[in-house]
Amino acid sequence: MNASAFRGAQALPAARRFPSLFPLLALPAAAMSFPFAASADDAAPAVELAPVVVQASALGRTADELVQPVAVLADEELQRKRRGTLGETLENEPGIATTDFGRGAGRPVIRGQAGPRIEVLQNGLSTMDVSELSPDHAVTIDPAHAEQVEILKGPATLLYGNGASGGVVNVRDARLPEEVREGLHGGFDTSWGNNGDAGAFSGEAGYGSGPHQLRADFGWRKAGDYDLAGPANVDGSGPRRRLPNSDVEARSGGASYSWIEDSRTLGLAVSRFESQYGLPVEEAAYIDMHQTRVDAQGIFRNPMAGLESVKLRLGSSEYEHTEFEEPGVPGTRFDNRQYQGRVEAVHAPLAGFRGVVGLQLNWRDFQAIGDEAYVPPVLSRQAGLFVVEERPWSLGKIEIGARVDRNTNDPENLPARDFTPMSFSLGSVFNLGAYSHLKLYATSSERSPAPEELYAEGPHAATATYERGDNGIGKERAQNLELGYDYHRERWSLQASVYYNRVANYIYLAESDQDADGVADRVDEDGVLDPAGDFLLVDYRQADAKFWGYEASAGYALLNQGPLHLDLRLFTDQVRGELEDGGNLPRITPQRWGLGLDGRWQQFAGSLDYIRVQSQDRIASLETRTSGYDLLNASLSWRVQGDERQGTSIYLRGTNLLDEEIRRATSFIKDAVPAPGRGVYVGLRMSM
Repeated sequence: MNASAFRGAQALPAARRFPSLFPLLALPAAAMSFPFAASADDAAPAVELAPVVVQASALGRTADELVQPVAVLADEELQRKRRGTLGETLENEPGIATTDFGRGAGRPVIRGQAGPRIEVLQNGLSTMDVSELSPDHAVTIDPAHAEQVEILKGPATLLYGNGASGGVVNVRDARLPEEVREGLHGGFDTSWGNNGDAGAFSGEAGYGSGPHQLRADFGWRKAGDYDLAGPANVDGSGPRRRLPNSDVEARSGGASYSWIEDSRTLGLAVSRFESQYGLPVEEAAYIDMHQTRVDAQGIFRNPMAGLESVKLRLGSSEYEHTEFEEPGVPGTRFDNRQYQGRVEAVHAPLAGFRGVVGLQLNWRDFQAIGDEAYVPPVLSRQAGLFVVEERPWSLGKIEIGARVDRNTNDPENLPARDFTPMSFSLGSVFNLGAYSHLKLYATSSERSPAPEELYAEGPHAATATYERGDNGIGKERAQNLELGYDYHRERWSLQASVYYNRVANYIYLAESDQDADGVADRVDEDGVLDPAGDFLLVDYRQADAKFWGYEASAGYALLNQGPLHLDLRLFTDQVRGELEDGGNLPRITPQRWGLGLDGRWQQFAGSLDYIRVQSQDRIASLETRTSGYDLLNASLSWRVQGDERQGTSIYLRGTNLLDEEIRRATSFIKDAVPAPGRGVYVGLRMSM
C-alpha cells in the first residue's frame, strides 16, 4: 500500500478518516507560546524533585525500597525518550527491548520475555487489547499521555497474575488523579520529523476546585512511509529508499472527573484510542483498530481499625480491529470485550508485618472472524487472590508473598481447559550502610497457557506464518533467583543485578522441519506442505528452558557545581535463553553497551547517547542471525520560560544519527523490515 492509498483509507466511512491536523495545531501552539518567550530572562531555577513512588508496588515504595528490580521513567527523562510506541519508548533501558513491527506496533520485551508473559497495564489495570496475541497488534496506549512508566523486571505474578511471569509495564497517566490541582492548568507538545514527514500533537487541560478535579486530553500522530538506511531485505533486495506500507496514523483522548477528599477518592474516566497503520511485510494490508475504555477508581483511607487503605479499580473495554487486505477489502476482524476489577487492602503492622491482601477478577470474550482467523472464539475467566507482606529486621527488610489463580478457557467447538497456577516469593533488602543496598529475590511462579498457545490453527498473514497450537500443553513453572546491588552517594550512582531463571515446560513458538532437511517448512493457506508456500509453518512447543543474564548501570556527575552541569551514564546488559536439552531460544536480545552524557547550562539542556548492540548469532534452529550496529541519539532543548514543571521549551531530537541499518533480533520480520534510518525532529512544549 502506498502512502496516498493509506491516507485515503477509502475502506472507511468519511467520519472515521483522520484529518490532517498537524499544520492547524502547530500554528496556534506557536502563537500561545509567544507571550512567554518575552520573559526568558526571568526563567526560574531548577526544581528539586521528590522521590518517585512506584504505584505498581501497592505499598507505595520507591524503586530503592522494593526487593524486585524496578526501573522508572518520569519527568524530563521520559519526555526525552518518548516515542510513538511503548516498545520504542522503553527499548534502550537496561534489560528492555521491543518486538518491533514497523512504526505502528511495538510491545516491550523484558529480559528475553515477550507476548503473553509481559503484562502491560494502564493505571494498574490491563490494557484489555489483543497486543499480546501477535507482534503486529498495537498496544492501546499512547505514550504521549504517560506521566510515569514503571517496569517491574522478572516475575511479577504475585500482584498481577500468571500473565506477568516475565514482568510488568505500568503506564500511569493523569486521568485518575489522587490529589486536586487548584485552578486551570494544562499544556501541549507538538513536533515534526523529517523521516516520513512525521507530525505529532498532544495536549491536556484540567481544572481543580475544592474536592473536584476535571481533566481532558488529546493525542494525534501521523507519519508516512519511513526512510531506510539500506535495502529493505537482509539479502540486499527490495526497496532501498523508503519502506512501502510503513505509514501510521493514530489519535487518542480521554475525559475524567474525580472527587478527592482526605478520607476518600472517587474517579471515573472514559478514553478512546484509534490507530490505522500499514503492515510492511505486505504490499497493501493494514490494520484499523479502535478501543473505547471506561475506568473507575475508589480509594478509602483508614476505613476501619487495622486498615490503612482500600483501593478499588474497575475497567471495561470494547476493542475491535480489522486487518484489511487492501483499501476496501476487509479481512480478519478481531473483537475483544473485557472487564477487569482489582481490590487491594493495605493493613497496618500486625506482628511486625505490614502488607496488602487483594483480589483480581477478569472476564474476556475474544473472537476472530474471517478467513485468517487462526484463533477460535474463546471465553476466558480468571480470579486471583494474593498477599504480599514485608517486615523490617536488623539487616534491612524481608518480604514474602503468595498468589493463587483460577483460569478457565472455553473455546468454540474445542475442549475447554482449566488451570490453577500458584506463585510464591521470598526476598530481602540488606542495608549495607546509608548509601547502598544488597537485594536477594527468589520466586516460584506458574503460568497457564494463553488461548493462542492452546488453540491456534491457521495462517497469520501479518507475520507470514501458519501457527499451530497444542491443546495438550500444561502449565509452565519458573524458579527465579536474582541478586542486586545499588549505591547512591554524592556524584555516584550504581546499579547491578544478575539473575537465573529455570522454566519447566516452557512454551515457545518455533519453526517446523518435518522432513529434517535443515530447511524450515513452508505451507499454503490450508496448511499443506509446499516449498513455495506463502507461510512459514510454526508450532507452539513445550520444553524445559533456562534464562540468565545481567544488567549494570552507573552514573557520575562530572560537573555538579556552577552554571554548567554534566553527567556521565554507562550501562550494559545481556540475556541468554537456552533449552535444557540443547539449543538456543528464538528472538533473544543480544548484548548491549551504552554511554550517555547529559548536560545543562542556564536555559539549555542536552543529551548524547551511544549504544552498541552486538550481533546475535546465538540463534534457534532455523532462525536467522542479526548483525551488530551502532545507535547514536541526541537531544537539545531551550527552556524559553519557566522551569522543568511549568514553562515553554523548544527542542531538537535526533535518532539513528549514524544512519545505521538496524535489524532487531526480537522482531519476527527483521529480515524484511529494518528500523527507520536517520531522523531529526523539532518540537515545542508548553505547560502551565
